[in-house]
Amino acid sequence: MRNLLLILLLAFLAACSQPRVDSTIRLNGTVENPSNEPIEFVFYRDFTNNHREIISLELNENNQFSAEFELPGPAAGTLRNGRSSIQLFLKQGDQLELNADANDWMASLRCTGTAGEVNQFIVNYQRDLLPGIGNSFVGNAAASLSPDAFKAILDSIAGVKAAFLAGYPGGDNFDPAFRKFFETEVRYDQYQRLISYPAMYQRSNQLEQAPDMPENYYDFLHQDNLFDDSRLNSETYVNFLLAYLGHCAQDPAFSFMEDSSEHEITYFLARDHIPSTSGEYVQAISINREFNYGDLDKAKALYDDFMASAASEDLKQRVTITWEGIQALMPGNPAPDFTMTDINGNEVSLSDFRGKVVYLKFWASWCGPCMRQVPPAKELKERLSGQEDLVFIYVSIDTDTAAWRNTIARNEITGVHFNTPGRERGVPTLFQVKWIPAFFIIGKDGNIFDNRPPQPADPGVEEALLKALTE
Repeated sequence: MRNLLLILLLAFLAACSQPRVDSTIRLNGTVENPSNEPIEFVFYRDFTNNHREIISLELNENNQFSAEFELPGPAAGTLRNGRSSIQLFLKQGDQLELNADANDWMASLRCTGTAGEVNQFIVNYQRDLLPGIGNSFVGNAAASLSPDAFKAILDSIAGVKAAFLAGYPGGDNFDPAFRKFFETEVRYDQYQRLISYPAMYQRSNQLEQAPDMPENYYDFLHQDNLFDDSRLNSETYVNFLLAYLGHCAQDPAFSFMEDSSEHEITYFLARDHIPSTSGEYVQAISINREFNYGDLDKAKALYDDFMASAASEDLKQRVTITWEGIQALMPGNPAPDFTMTDINGNEVSLSDFRGKVVYLKFWASWCGPCMRQVPPAKELKERLSGQEDLVFIYVSIDTDTAAWRNTIARNEITGVHFNTPGRERGVPTLFQVKWIPAFFIIGKDGNIFDNRPPQPADPGVEEALLKALTE
């Protein structure tokens, strides 16, 4: 017995003597010539519900900032200031010192600290390599090359990226977590672009249908190690999973009900074609997207199926949080009130419009689907011009306020306009906005009349608004 107590005591003392692991990330820096635009570090805390977190980097009187925060794991984030956007990579316990001139972030940014060398590599990679082989280059290649030639181009791009790391001074000593992350970004970006080629070629050449593909074109999708749960910290890997399922959905061997939504199809394909946690991860994305801007009955059916079949308790909890948030915004519940400064500098509250019907839109000037709703919205307003109790309110999530103002003026978007930088704070969070555009109809009583109304281009939008005006 005495020996057992001695062993336990020694084990306890050994545990106490181990250094405590500090998981806090410390981000410090100095910015010359700062603008009025906020400086922020933004990262995804949860891809399944498009949940990003913003770390505000407030400057003191010496133009210095200091922030401490936690990350869910090794991950990329974005340092942004106005139109400047630079990717960084951090993991638990990192300390990163940034020094830059806000007039040219990319050219001037210098990284030091324990995470300095890795992030200086990332900055140099984005500045020196990516501009020549980025979206524009790949898009032009997809528009003009045959499938085999396009595939050869992407092989070359992947090789150039790998060589950039291999030839970088000190790159061999980079943290294994980063090296795996970088390999994931290169590999699955290539796969996603290969999958996208037929649609890109068809769209660029204005064809009625996608081109026929060589028999062996998709052989890369049959690798034994294609799916890897340890890569779920990469947005590129997650987007590849979604692209892969979109490719699977084109297979005529699969048939779905005519009224099946895109997210229902993705959910069931993920269950059958992507193993383990990666498959359940995409299922959770599908449920959350159906909850956020799909059919609630379909979303609830998917949710119930997932709760009964999924192995991951973490993912079950994530979709449950979404479901609970959506219920608070169901028709008949009070619309969350807010007060903001409008585009003219006036303080305006949602409750100021009590007694009127509000058609509320969350959008951004850079959002293609949002902008496609602008012309039909203008026509809708003309058709309903006699309805004095109808108000159009727009909440933009633009971080570039000049772009927001210019877009409104150039497109003559009439209504009440507000701006909040990013959907991760303020009014968008009150309305659980995860993707844009997002629309709500708020009744004369201040309650939510419809939390999934037709968009301006949709059939039935006029009928929905007129119904709200009569109640």
